[in-house]
Amino acid sequence: MSSGCGVSIGKLGPSLGAQRRIVGGDEAGFGSFPWQAYIRIGSSRCGGSLVNRYHVITAGHCVARASARQVQVTLGDYVINSAVEPLPAYTFGVREIRVHPYFKFTPQADRFDVAVLKLDRPVQYMPHIAPICLPEKGEDFLGQYGWAAGWGALQAGSRLRPKTLQAVDVPVIDNRLCERWHKGNGINVVIYDEMMCAGYRGGSKDSCQGDSGGPLMMEKTGRWYLIGIVSAGYSCAQRGQPGIYHRVAHTVDWISYIINS
Repeated sequence: MSSGCGVSIGKLGPSLGAQRRIVGGDEAGFGSFPWQAYIRIGSSRCGGSLVNRYHVITAGHCVARASARQVQVTLGDYVINSAVEPLPAYTFGVREIRVHPYFKFTPQADRFDVAVLKLDRPVQYMPHIAPICLPEKGEDFLGQYGWAAGWGALQAGSRLRPKTLQAVDVPVIDNRLCERWHKGNGINVVIYDEMMCAGYRGGSKDSCQGDSGGPLMMEKTGRWYLIGIVSAGYSCAQRGQPGIYHRVAHTVDWISYIINS
């Protein structure tokens, strides 16, 4: 793991580290999440996270049916479609897509919903473009607060428009509790070990602020770690349901193998 990972130059509004709920999400300051990637797959959009000079992590379901030449990755972006930003964004092609071998589309949340994209050229790190750290294998974040980030306007069904990166803090909850909350809404879903949930039982749009494939991240001793990947779930469609994420600590050995080989 690169020693320089997970360092943010930005500020996340006044609430960073306050560990309290932000109901609608906050605008992230420029450079707050310098690993945040904006991924175009044909006409679809996903989020992603830069983990080293050549690799971006996203959700498996974003790219499982794509060929590498259909995918474009933009780093260093803040306001989508804006030419007026403190520092420029850079767009990369993709040389290779590696979807987790156990990935599976399901009617529920997809299984092992993680993929690694290899970029067509190395990334130059800058104040607003830098990698996020990976967690330890098996690390558990239950009860801690993570941040989800993304360009909210890029949800399926919305018109693409200039939009500033949004961020929101959500508590990681127990997998069984997450199943019970869904059941309370009439949804039978199994939250497998490679999944995790984060969000609140009460309403508001908080836990689905991010785009599919984007990061759920946590700050620890001054560095940011990628703990989850926004997965396909029911949480975006309905209020008051926690988001379902791929649990990065479950597959970090596979991820590390891919990005280091």
